Amino acid sequence: MNKTTTTLAAAALLAVAAPAMAQSSVTLFGVIDLAARSVDNGVSQKQLAGSGLSTSRLGFRGTEDLGGGLKANFWIEGQINADDGNATGQTWQRRTTIGLQGGFGEVRMGREKNPTGLTWEQLDPFSDTGMGASGRMHQAFSVPAGGGYASFSRSSNSISYHTPGSTGFFGTAFLAAGEGAAGNKYTGGRVGYRSGPLLAILSYGITEVTSSVDAKLLTFGATYDMKVVRLFGMYSTTDVGAADQTNWLLGVSAPFGKTTLRASYHEVDGGGSISNRSAKHAAIGADYALSRRTAIYANYAKIGNTNTNFVVAPGPTRAGSGSSGYEVGLRHSF
Repeated sequence: MNKTTTTLAAAALLAVAAPAMAQSSVTLFGVIDLAARSVDNGVSQKQLAGSGLSTSRLGFRGTEDLGGGLKANFWIEGQINADDGNATGQTWQRRTTIGLQGGFGEVRMGREKNPTGLTWEQLDPFSDTGMGASGRMHQAFSVPAGGGYASFSRSSNSISYHTPGSTGFFGTAFLAAGEGAAGNKYTGGRVGYRSGPLLAILSYGITEVTSSVDAKLLTFGATYDMKVVRLFGMYSTTDVGAADQTNWLLGVSAPFGKTTLRASYHEVDGGGSISNRSAKHAAIGADYALSRRTAIYANYAKIGNTNTNFVVAPGPTRAGSGSSGYEVGLRHSF
């Protein structure tokens, strides 16, 4: 084969391959977030810890255009502990999914945030992250012996359906197989409405704690963006056997140029067999955008416990104590 023939053959191959290459995309993304932190859970400790503003993560996501409006997609994402470089090894438990998307919506399989966990995140001005995280104020009850509750936020072995569109009414149906592990079997869904400044959501999930006890979590609330401030409100009930609890939260975020201020107040009240348990959580924070991807931030939070042991952040704990702490950090996304 002469040089001219070889060149023509290579050009033909490139012409055939180019459309296929143009139909696929893969993106590498991530966040590194670290803060100097002081925590007092009855015992004080200074820390260098991550995920004060955004959870540190590394991920890969991609799509392939299959034609006719149909797309295949994947998402692989794992948490990064930048303070120790993931000393225990990297996992991909934040999200690992594969799916098909089209005019009908999207069907996904794998591990991902479930409807009730996603609702808590969207109704919290701190996005359920850092010392202001609302999710740390869940489960004031004791799980029955032999049981588990591993699906408050994310679920493994799941199949989910998500309606199409980014505005108007939306919904999700979600099933996760337990595969013999206590606390992993989850059935749930959510419905909502998004239009202009308003986001309203109702979610419900059932987790099989034991063969005879279920955890039932109902959460609803809304956010409303008034431009000057954005308002947040959430109410949630959880029933596990003879124990139940209610959570309610009010929050606000306010942008001032490159600065965003946040505040929230959150109460937990036990019922049934834990009617003597309660807690109050207050948090304030601010971040300043150094660029589109980089920000500095500071947060302060305080929890008052009554027969509970909630903490603003992990650390040495003395039973019966309240918890408070502050952090100053740097977040970069890529």
